[in-house]
Amino acid sequence: MVTRDLLRSLRNDLPMAFTIQQLGGDAPYSKCVEGRLRFVCPHCGELLATVNPRNNLAHCFNCGKNINNIDLLLLAGYDFKGSVALLQKWLFLYKRETSGPPPTAPATRTAPQPNGAQRLVDILRQDLGNDGPAR
Repeated sequence: MVTRDLLRSLRNDLPMAFTIQQLGGDAPYSKCVEGRLRFVCPHCGELLATVNPRNNLAHCFNCGKNINNIDLLLLAGYDFKGSVALLQKWLFLYKRETSGPPPTAPATRTAPQPNGAQRLVDILRQDLGNDGPAR
């Protein structure tokens, strides 16, 4: 059963970049421009559909149409029920991939490290033949 909550989740919780990646050969051409995902608008064919990461909604700055994940699949030729079922699988996959164990902090070194600046001073003192430069 397709519920309002499921539709909201498919539109908002599944990043459009993940949907485009999963579409593979059926996906419109896309690229990241200035940190934002852009793709060819299925309505007008221009590379001006830009995804707003805050609401996961694409807006085409050429034709003015808004596109969400469901729209993207419908425009790629999928029927509504098939789109919802496929997006639901992808949402499950996305959540599984991103909900793994938290990253571990890099191991800290406990052994004392040589002081490179001190060694450089020692080398310069040796080269100068005294305890340092004249003051």
